Amino acid sequence: MLEGGKSCKGCGAAKIGLCKSGGSAMFLTVRNTLRARPGDQVTIGIDAEIRRTGFVLAYVIPLVSFIAGALSGNIIGMQLGLSGLDILGAFGLLFFGGAVSLKRLKALDKTSRMEIKRIVSDGEFRDDMTTEKELLYQRYGRSC
Repeated sequence: MLEGGKSCKGCGAAKIGLCKSGGSAMFLTVRNTLRARPGDQVTIGIDAEIRRTGFVLAYVIPLVSFIAGALSGNIIGMQLGLSGLDILGAFGLLFFGGAVSLKRLKALDKTSRMEIKRIVSDGEFRDDMTTEKELLYQRYGRSC
């Protein structure tokens, strides 16, 4: 069970309305790789590989499709003597690449799960709890 707090409301899924983060409790199914027990308070997150895959599908593939369509449309347009074929090619491949990426993103969303990242050892969970990365930034990041 997840209590919707400040960090939950800042989540991307909550911002676009995929979940109800209005302070009520939610039930999530997550992978328990750290062997947390019922009653333990944990922090959860998305696996780094799934985040990278989602980034590539959402941003890289449509961008590469757009550029490849513009280049191929320009080359074919120059060969055939047709102006404006680069624009048609760019948006045509953008539409195709975007459709393929969207289909794969939906499949990824159905097959992936969140996982437990850390068990809160002191039994006290706060939204402002600092992670190891935040502690390193506080220690070394300010002097850069």
